[in-house]
Parts: sequence; C-alpha cells; structure tokens
Amino acid sequence: MDIHMRTSHQRRERDRTNAVLHALLQLGPGAHKSSEIAARTTMQEEEVRRRLLQLFNAKVCYRPRVGYWELCPAPSASPDSPSLVHPSSTPLLDASLLLEVLHSRTEQAVLLHTYSPITGERLCIGAAGAQDARLRRELVGAPRAVDRLRRAPLDSDAPGLVMLANLVGDEAPLRQELRQIRSARIALTEAPLPGWIMVSVPVRRLPGAPAIPGAEPRVVAAVSILAPGHAQGDPVIAYGRLMRNAVQAAVDSSVAIAHPRFAAAQAA
Repeated sequence: MDIHMRTSHQRRERDRTNAVLHALLQLGPGAHKSSEIAARTTMQEEEVRRRLLQLFNAKVCYRPRVGYWELCPAPSASPDSPSLVHPSSTPLLDASLLLEVLHSRTEQAVLLHTYSPITGERLCIGAAGAQDARLRRELVGAPRAVDRLRRAPLDSDAPGLVMLANLVGDEAPLRQELRQIRSARIALTEAPLPGWIMVSVPVRRLPGAPAIPGAEPRVVAAVSILAPGHAQGDPVIAYGRLMRNAVQAAVDSSVAIAHPRFAAAQAA
C-alpha cells in the first residue's frame, strides 16, 4: 500500500470515528444507547460500537453500564492553579490530542495560541501539562505572567512572532528577525514567566477544524513548548523538529468537520 492510499485510509477511519464522536456530542450530557448513537450516523451499530471502544480507549468516553456510552467530563483545573487558556476558546478534540502527545513526549507544558486580527494579539486556546507542580507553583506567584501567557501582543514573544512572520505574503517586506523565523519555521524567546523560554512553530490549520481544500491560510495558530530556561541548546532544536513533525502529521491526518458526511449526520 503506497503512502497516498495509506493516508486516504487513515482519513476515512478518522472521519468515521469522529462522526461517532459528533453524534455523542449532539445527544448531549448523560448516557446514551449505542443504537441511539448509531441512528445519528450512516454506520451499522456494530461498527459504531467498535468506534466507541476506540473513543473509550482514548479516554474520550466511558461506559456507565452495559450498552450505554457517555462523554467523559472535561477535567477541571485545581482551584489554586491559574488557567493559561483564554476564556473565549473553543476546544477541538484533534488539537487537544496533539497537545497531549507533545506533552507526553517532551514532559514540558505545551500551549496552543491563535491570533485576533482585530486586536493584533495572540490568545491561548489550549494547554497540556500546565498542571506540573513546579510550573503551577511559579504561576501562582506570577499573576502578571499568567495574563501575558494567556493574551499578549503578537510581537511579544515566540508564539506571536512565529505567526506574525507567516501572516504576510512572500513579497512583503519583513525585518530580518521575522525573515529568519519564517525560513526556519521556528521561534525561540524568553517566556513571560521569568526563567522560562518558549519554543514555537506555526500551524496552518487546527487539527480537527473545518477546512476548504486549496484555501488554507498561511497560519492560524502556533504550538509552543514552555520550558525552564536551562533547556536551551540541543533540546530546543529537538523540540522544534518534534513539534514541526507532529503538527504536520496531525493536520495531514485530521478530519475536516465540514465534510458532507457530518452535515448529513447533523441533519438526522
């Protein structure tokens, strides 16, 4: 099986699993029979149960009793832990999984920022690993840094700069710093939290978000590693390579929610 066929198969598989997830989301809170879930898709109940097991293994849903399925509640933050996620964010399953994968592989906090073209700011819309004991302790004592990690001008630090470098056309004039960032597809700066750094890469499309083939923007977001400052050097280069590869793989294999199959499921 060549790469193209394998990728097409992976996308079809993700399409069908995500159709089951969206059926669960449509049914709302509480436990639902597998037959109810199947009725909101174009699949047979046996296949729906198999894909529910995939979501169960990924800890997205659970079985309160035999034959019933329920979405897992979103984890709540510790009351003494400041949230780095901007309150206007809308979570996407595929993007959240990408952040969790990067966190598990780097053992560092991973942040997802997008930008506001109206205010010229970057906004944090997702995080993984922000409950690390050391990081949480330092964030509690630095409320101003929390505010800046959550929301700041685009030219403040790595996530904003890596988006800023890719927002304009190839022929537009850029200062040397931004030209280097666009060429390398990575930015490194000090973080708003003293003693920490941010390593960021651009994202052309959020995994799991709607997409129009051939009309994707140059950049919509940035994924960043938030790490202690002593991690500079080779680990930073490794972080950048890991993030670029993981982001590309996640975008290539993720589902466009605007797929006609989902439209039919939503209309059911």
